Amino acid sequence: MPSPSLEQKIATLMADAADDLDSASAGRLPPRLRHANEVGALRPLNIRDLRYGTGRARLLRILMTNACSYNCHYCPMRRDRPMPRTLLKPEELARIFAGALRRNWCDGLFVTTGIPGRPVKVMDDLITALELIRVRDRFGGYIHVKIVPGAEAAQVDRLTELASRVSVNLEAPCGATLSRIAPEKNLDVTLAALERARGRILIRRREERDGRPRDPLRPGGTAGMTMQFVVGATPDTDRTIVDRISGLYAGGGMHHAQFSAFRPISDTPMEGVRATPALREHRLYQADHLLRGYGFSADEVVFDDAGNLPLTTDPKAAWALAHPERFPVEVRTAAREELLRVPGFGPGTARRIVEERGDTLIRGLRDLRKLGAVTSRAAGFITIGGRRVQTLRWEEQMGFWSPEEEAGAYQMLYSVSPGTFR
Repeated sequence: MPSPSLEQKIATLMADAADDLDSASAGRLPPRLRHANEVGALRPLNIRDLRYGTGRARLLRILMTNACSYNCHYCPMRRDRPMPRTLLKPEELARIFAGALRRNWCDGLFVTTGIPGRPVKVMDDLITALELIRVRDRFGGYIHVKIVPGAEAAQVDRLTELASRVSVNLEAPCGATLSRIAPEKNLDVTLAALERARGRILIRRREERDGRPRDPLRPGGTAGMTMQFVVGATPDTDRTIVDRISGLYAGGGMHHAQFSAFRPISDTPMEGVRATPALREHRLYQADHLLRGYGFSADEVVFDDAGNLPLTTDPKAAWALAHPERFPVEVRTAAREELLRVPGFGPGTARRIVEERGDTLIRGLRDLRKLGAVTSRAAGFITIGGRRVQTLRWEEQMGFWSPEEEAGAYQMLYSVSPGTFR
């Protein structure tokens, strides 16, 4: 028998919530769920792999509701946009997730939501759903949940206590620019929720360092927080975004940032605004990795004259090209910190080079490839035994193409945003 398709799986999961009927006809869905498969990527359910810790977790990603009282100018779920709306009650969400676990379709849960009505009521529903999953069903695995802006302090505390990871959608790095696209939202209110959750996470991490055993049913957000930005919906530059995330990382408790390149959504006030290049989103992720894993500070990131990351060159290579005095790096003797600055060398490669060279003589690019190096990028920045491997750098050959030049490019209009479930 062929394996069921994702659509068939979703239909089965939806049927798990079918006891709340408005009719005696068996198998009919509640009215709020009947249009769930008509809203494309905004349907309540999808499944995605996540790298978590040292392995992979398959997450059931649930949108609790796509109804929203806010009228953000860019958002596919904005209040005034005509579209089918759907809602899951906390009990239904918990039952759907339990069914997915029984069928081995997922290992963990990601839950986000629109905000219909008062944020306090929405937070109550999120907390109730997590309490059912954690306390009643005794699920001790990974749960990631988004904090709703405008939540009460006690609600933030409880949600953080029950979640493995919490996230906050900042949308923009600056309150003044946020008000242009989301006039009903306040960045200071959202940051207050972030700081409240961060405080609880740091307390729990300190307690665990002091010997408190981790409670899998109340993990306290110790997997860290994430924050999300919509890139290009506001005039904020990449420099402003990088400065904001760098400042938030400095306070501790954060895991990573998420970036969603703006896409013009039909039936919204911004449907005529040009889409942000996906490459800009990618460059911000690369810069974020430099801050978190490579020892770079925000003031070392290279920006163009407009304050944005160059699209033609990745941020690490841009830094290397801007600092010729730091290169070439001698692979056989350089410290790990120096190796980390070489384009094409990641943290694992730098570690393996340092570990292996005590017992093994690194002779050339072939040996470096075995250690995980991307030698096409690294070759122009290194020496091996004092010998230059390559003088022409790969990054310097890429100037013939400029992704910024998009005159005449087709402008696509979207019905949903690719970043909905981040």
